[in-house]
Amino acid sequence: MKAMRVEPNRGMPRKGRGAKTKSVVAVAVERLAPGAEGEKPIPGFAALAVIPNAAASSRHGFLQAKVQPGSRVLSHGWKGYLGLEQQGFQHTATPLQGDPEAAHRLFPWVHITLSNLKRFLLGTHHKVEPKHLKRYVAEFAYRLNRRSMETNLFDRLVRACLASQTILYKELIAVPEQA
Repeated sequence: MKAMRVEPNRGMPRKGRGAKTKSVVAVAVERLAPGAEGEKPIPGFAALAVIPNAAASSRHGFLQAKVQPGSRVLSHGWKGYLGLEQQGFQHTATPLQGDPEAAHRLFPWVHITLSNLKRFLLGTHHKVEPKHLKRYVAEFAYRLNRRSMETNLFDRLVRACLASQTILYKELIAVPEQA
């Protein structure tokens, strides 16, 4: 779970989950295989969602919505992840012990996914208002999880266009409901 800056802050930006100009984006990346010796594990699908805060209830709700029950969840041992076993997940916590590089070694694809999301937002949209962040994150997750499905991309796009509902301009600019 990471906090991500959405609105630029004048002066020295605050860091961490408590910064007022940040939104919390939850990320879970499937681990398909451990990877070769000294290499990153092989990633599968990624789930991303904007959640209201970094509280345990928000994280647990994200996992229930996006991760199949019975899945093994790896975390950095923060106490907010306690209780996942009672919700049907296998939980393995690895305390980071104040080592800033440990998180990158243990969860490389979570950090790479968030870094790519930030680049996508800055490069494509330049400035993102918090009321639209949920839609931008959904678009990024959709593209990320279909990046290797290029052979039938056109057919999938046409099917998605026919199956989706049109968004009116007034709906687009309206403040979305909180999940």
